[in-house]
Amino acid sequence: MIMKIIFKFFPALMLMGLLVFSSCSTARKGGKTARKEINSAYLLEQLSQTRLQPDWFESKLRIDYSDESQSVSASATIRMKRDSLVWLSVRKLGFELARMLVTTDSVYALDRINNEYTIESLDFLATSYGLPADLRQLQDFILGNAIFFDPTGMKAEPLGSAYHLSGRGAQMESDYWIDASDFHLNRMAFNDIRNEQKMSVGLEEYGQLSGNQKFSYLRNLELDGRYTGKTTVGLKFSSVETDIPKDIRFEIPNRYTRAK
Repeated sequence: MIMKIIFKFFPALMLMGLLVFSSCSTARKGGKTARKEINSAYLLEQLSQTRLQPDWFESKLRIDYSDESQSVSASATIRMKRDSLVWLSVRKLGFELARMLVTTDSVYALDRINNEYTIESLDFLATSYGLPADLRQLQDFILGNAIFFDPTGMKAEPLGSAYHLSGRGAQMESDYWIDASDFHLNRMAFNDIRNEQKMSVGLEEYGQLSGNQKFSYLRNLELDGRYTGKTTVGLKFSSVETDIPKDIRFEIPNRYTRAK
């Protein structure tokens, strides 16, 4: 069961191929008013300037997962090395339930409850969930960076105290809501037309990191599609550290058997 949840939850973090869950603005009240003269090129440049790109990243994580059949809450530690790997350890009541490692081409997972392991290529995620899996986009999601499938031909419009940036392709529709005060991302939503999947991601509770950069400590995901069903995931980050090399351990014990 734990492996099934992990592999259903982790593709959500991949953030590939999913549509606008909500077309409403998530602008904060009391901020600056968005200006009509601001265009998409300017907004894309502002998002580029606020982009986080640490060589190393570590955070504690509270995960609240819910789908049509179950709800699960757990704590986790997440570590990553830029353009190299993402490591995740999921715990509950002080015991490790699962450990996962994502590299540039593979996904490895340990089920501590059933003494099982799984090794799959990133193509497995595409085959099983209709997701073009990509390590770099997974890392961008964890960091709270805007994720673009095709930034060309995007349109911008003012919506109160936020800007709405949108792109409409034949296969993918993308929407972003950007705060008019500091140009940080409030929300992004995707519609994978071909795979009939939708995702909305809210980014809240921005806090200061080193280098005068800001990080979203609270994320709320909503998914709906033929691969994921209706799924919600809440992610609460804490104890964030950047640019400090971390110990990455992932070993498969001899007594573990490969999960079917």
